[in-house]
Amino acid sequence: MTMTERTVWATLAVFPLVGIVYFTVILTQAADRPLEEVSWVTPMLWAWGSLIVFIILGTIASAIATAIQAEVAGQKAEFEDGDVRDKEIERNGNARAYVMSSFGGLVATILLMLDVDRFWPANTLFLAGLLAGIIAAGTRARAYRTGL
Repeated sequence: MTMTERTVWATLAVFPLVGIVYFTVILTQAADRPLEEVSWVTPMLWAWGSLIVFIILGTIASAIATAIQAEVAGQKAEFEDGDVRDKEIERNGNARAYVMSSFGGLVATILLMLDVDRFWPANTLFLAGLLAGIIAAGTRARAYRTGL
């Protein structure tokens, strides 16, 4: 398994979890006040930071687990370098994610044109980013398992 594929699997695990935690924090705050008054900036910054840190940690943990598994089996752990197939898989995943990102950007722009509270376009972009990441990682994971 290449490091690129490890990152894909870590992304597929982390993105939904961080999204669930973020929106749980926001909706919990919204239980006693309007959504526009919810403190969303700090939780969003923590969410983005958490995505980065946990994907890196997940990738590292996967590599360590592979090395331990190989050692227990009496083999040498081999870490493949990415090749043309990895690049094609990444390109395919990015193309599908681009659609969601573009749609989220369009909706956020419309919301800004309508002069709504900043909460709505910011969270629209956040949700679009999460969904784009999940779509990209899901597309890539499927391609690694079943081929392009």
